[in-house]
Amino acid sequence: MSIDDFDAYKDQCLEEISSLQKAFIELYDLNSYENWFYDHDIGAFHFYSDDDRNLYFKYIDVGSFSSRRNTWMWSWFNKTTPRHVTKGLEKVRAFGSARGFLPLTEGFHEQSDEYMGWALTAIAATLVSGIGVYRIPHEHQYIYFIFTNELTQEEHTALVEQKSRQQQVKCDEHGVRTRVAFVCQHLGKDTNVGFYESFESDPGIEPEDDYQAWCEACELERRKEGEWNEKSEAFAQIRIVCDECFFEIKRSNTRE
Repeated sequence: MSIDDFDAYKDQCLEEISSLQKAFIELYDLNSYENWFYDHDIGAFHFYSDDDRNLYFKYIDVGSFSSRRNTWMWSWFNKTTPRHVTKGLEKVRAFGSARGFLPLTEGFHEQSDEYMGWALTAIAATLVSGIGVYRIPHEHQYIYFIFTNELTQEEHTALVEQKSRQQQVKCDEHGVRTRVAFVCQHLGKDTNVGFYESFESDPGIEPEDDYQAWCEACELERRKEGEWNEKSEAFAQIRIVCDECFFEIKRSNTRE
C-alpha cells in the first residue's frame, strides 16, 4: 500500500473519531470533571469532580509523543508499559502489517508531531471499537488513551481491592510488606550515591503513588535525555524493594 492509501485511511479515522468524541464528551459531560487519575496496575481511568462526582473507564494505553524530541512511541514498544494496558493493539499491528502501513507496525517514530499522535490514536480506536479517546500531559510528553468501556463504582472498587491483595513484596529482612517501592540498580543500604525521588516521601504519611527513587548518575542520564525514556530507564534498571528498605536506602544515600 502507498503512503496515499495510509493518509486516506488516517483521514477517514480522524473524521470518524471526531464525531464519536463529540458524542462521548456530551454523553458523560466529561468537561465538567476538573480532575483525573489513571492507574496502570488496574487499567482504570478515574475522572472526579470537586463536587464528589466520579467516572471510571477501562482503557488502552496507545502511546506517547515527546514534545521535546518530537518522537512517537507505541505503548507496546515501551518496555515500562504493562502489557495488560496495551491489549488490543496487536489488532492494530496486524492490520498495519496486512495493509503495509508502516506507521502502525514500527514501534518508534522520529520526526513525529502531536497531530500524528492523534491520528494513530484515531486509527487504533477505530480498529478496537473504542468509545472515546483522551490525551494527558506528563512531563515533556503526551500520553494517548482509548476508553473501551465504562466501569461502575463497584467494579472499580473491586479492581482496587484486587490490586491491594496482589501488591505485596516479600522482603528477606522485613517479611511480607503491602507497600512496594522502586529504586534504581545503583541504590543500596551501603551506598552514598545521591537520592532523587518522584515526590517527597515520609514514612509517617501514606502516599497515593508508589515510592520511586534513583541515584545522581541516573538523574544526570535522565536530564541528558530530557525525560525518562527507553535509554535512561535501561541505565537505571529499576528494581523492587519493600517500603522499610526504601527508607533505609534513603537515609544512607541522602546528601545534606
